[in-house]
Amino acid sequence: MRNAIAAIDKYYKLSDEGKELIVKELEVFRLKKGDVLIHENIPSPYLYFIENGAVKNHYIDEKGNKKVVWFGFDGDICFSLNAYINMSYIHETTELLEDSLFYRVKIAYIKDLYNKYRDWANWGRCFMESVFINTVKELDEFKSQTAKEKYLNLIRTNRNIKERVPLKDLASYIGVSPVTISRLRTELGEN
Repeated sequence: MRNAIAAIDKYYKLSDEGKELIVKELEVFRLKKGDVLIHENIPSPYLYFIENGAVKNHYIDEKGNKKVVWFGFDGDICFSLNAYINMSYIHETTELLEDSLFYRVKIAYIKDLYNKYRDWANWGRCFMESVFINTVKELDEFKSQTAKEKYLNLIRTNRNIKERVPLKDLASYIGVSPVTISRLRTELGEN
């Protein structure tokens, strides 16, 4: 449960009593590589704390291509925006890249904590601000960066990503072909 607690602490430092309010509700949940954690157009009622494992968020574009938009690893939180803030136009799927262990809690329970406890309301605000800031930052950086800069930034900010994420998913995230990623790796002396 170490990574789940670290994920909570990453956004706002709760008291031990505040943490205990969620720890007692956390449910162990395991899935295998290739399984779908959150299905497109089906709001998941859970907030998932990734204890060990890796996931990707993707959508299918108008041409039928899978477009990866996010990777989650140990200590990250994943959830359905459709369920959390009623954004029914978000059509993303969360799929496992590795066998993974999660702790999950119902979003309704978390929102109840927001209503009852100031510290939890602060946690929820900080959590969503962080999600928003990271999303805007990634969008802004992606507009101005070259493929090489995107790749270097991705491997710098996500340790072990090269070993944990298939080449085709890295390429999809960056918006290039797998051949381009292979060339970048050769240029950088990684192959």
